[in-house]
Amino acid sequence: MPISRAVARASFGAAPEGLSAGAFAALVERVPVPVVAVSGPVPLRVEYGNSAVRAVAGAPRAGEELVVALPSFRNSPCLEALLRLFATDAGPTECEHPAWDGHSRHIARSALFRLPAELGAPPLVAMVGLEGEGERAARAALAERLRELEHLRRQDERHNRWLDAISTLAGQFQTEPGPAVVEAGLDVVIRQTNAVDGALATYVSGRLAVQRSRRGLLPAGELTVVAHPELARALRDAAPVWLDRIAAAALGVPAGVQASALPIVVAAEPLGALVFLFNEIEPHDADNRRVLAAFSAAMGFGLLRDRLTRELREAVSGSLS
Repeated sequence: MPISRAVARASFGAAPEGLSAGAFAALVERVPVPVVAVSGPVPLRVEYGNSAVRAVAGAPRAGEELVVALPSFRNSPCLEALLRLFATDAGPTECEHPAWDGHSRHIARSALFRLPAELGAPPLVAMVGLEGEGERAARAALAERLRELEHLRRQDERHNRWLDAISTLAGQFQTEPGPAVVEAGLDVVIRQTNAVDGALATYVSGRLAVQRSRRGLLPAGELTVVAHPELARALRDAAPVWLDRIAAAALGVPAGVQASALPIVVAAEPLGALVFLFNEIEPHDADNRRVLAAFSAAMGFGLLRDRLTRELREAVSGSLS
């Protein structure tokens, strides 16, 4: 006798008293939760699905093998629960499993139990859904709250990175000013903000001149600010901006990389901008803008000290000569 048949006979050999499979199907046909009867153990075949299941697009139909119609069942713990019910005397249980629509991200929960075996018919296990409209609404609400929590977690993590950069930068600028300090500040920001590269662009006579970036992704170049209205507004308002593709291309930003310009403005005078390259856009929301303003001020302070010190030295040198 085939092993599968022997297992079926051992588990379902006696026909206990109770509802027949046909009577069970008649009772659950109209219930507002999915009900499926599966035969097995090899293959696991859908023998019946009530109206709630048949109304779901992509749900398996009677006669189809469960793991063929819904391949995601292969890696589901529910598959093991089904096989135990066919092969052992395990009692009713509950399990989570892929939703009947076949969507890999949707999860359903069902009660599993054996149906009374009928002579000459394959053994059956019923899967009765445990979620109604209220439960589904609650699950959807919970999923939305979890998405919001993840958004807040990422936002908090991003702000902490920027604040750490500002704190480290402030420590750098307490030393003597100079180009090396500005470059070290750029390295701090690149490291702390998950940027892939960064460069300082100085503002002179209506043009932004970019030196070669710290990690070499951005070549030296320059652009005329008035030719890029969005960038001009950013310098006027001292507000960070994500560069459009035209402005990014003018600066030599590689394709597939996002560029953000952070204006450096001190006492209403634009000194330049910091250009950072990222793999993806991090939105400049209200909180992030405040953090970026503090960072811009710190870098502007360093640049201003550098310029004033340089002018003072030139003045002293001129007077001595």
